Amino acid sequence: MLPVILILVIALPVAWCCSEFQNRVWIRILLGVLSLTMSFGVAFAVGSFERFNSNAWYGSASGDLITATVMKLEEGETEEVIEELKALRSRFHPTYESRANYHEHVRDYTEAIGVTDEALQHQREL
Repeated sequence: MLPVILILVIALPVAWCCSEFQNRVWIRILLGVLSLTMSFGVAFAVGSFERFNSNAWYGSASGDLITATVMKLEEGETEEVIEELKALRSRFHPTYESRANYHEHVRDYTEAIGVTDEALQHQREL
């Protein structure tokens, strides 16, 4: 299906451009409407995929944050967890323009409290 869509994304505007040199108005209008509709459809699809990517990205980082925090609280490292959560809060500045390096801040937090990637992976598998 994807190859067909990619071919149409290229072929429809080219056909529309070529139809501009013909006398048949209905072909120009039809190809123009199809080209514009295809461009809006592709833009919508790309935007939807980006939203899914962001959801997965934030979900993974938030899962690591929660898992690492629970692990350290169960070990009795309350003061260290609180201190590092405050540091995370001061570094994190959300914005609509970017992801605000959330994943990197969470990784720094987990490293600061001494939770390894292997430990997080092990907890995900449980």
